[in-house]
Amino acid sequence: MLFESTTTTTGSSFVSLTLHNSGSVARDHLASERTFLAYVRTSLALASAGVALVQFLSIASIHPGRIQIYARPIGASTIVLAIVLLVIAVIRFFSVQTYLTRGLFPVARAFVFVVFALLMALIVVVFGALVSQRGS
Repeated sequence: MLFESTTTTTGSSFVSLTLHNSGSVARDHLASERTFLAYVRTSLALASAGVALVQFLSIASIHPGRIQIYARPIGASTIVLAIVLLVIAVIRFFSVQTYLTRGLFPVARAFVFVVFALLMALIVVVFGALVSQRGS
């Protein structure tokens, strides 16, 4: 048995996720926690980049132009992307945790593709805004 059910004094039961450390159980769960923390770190970096982009594109611009129009929307979309990535991290962490207690592991194809597509779109938009400013 991988996990045990416990009943409280109020009659409700909950599942204790104290697992028997046989084989690679502890290593797998610790790897899942590290992956979650990597998602959190990436999300914080994206949020910081969004704030930095707004500051860089609107305040530090010597020659005012079209790029200031895009500064806030690009920064806001970067912060929204950071929040989406954090939500994906939480969903992925609990999904992996649930599957690991059953002795399984879910493949992350959809999550990887969504994160890739969103980051590529952001990179293309920022690059396009910078190149359009350079040309004017």
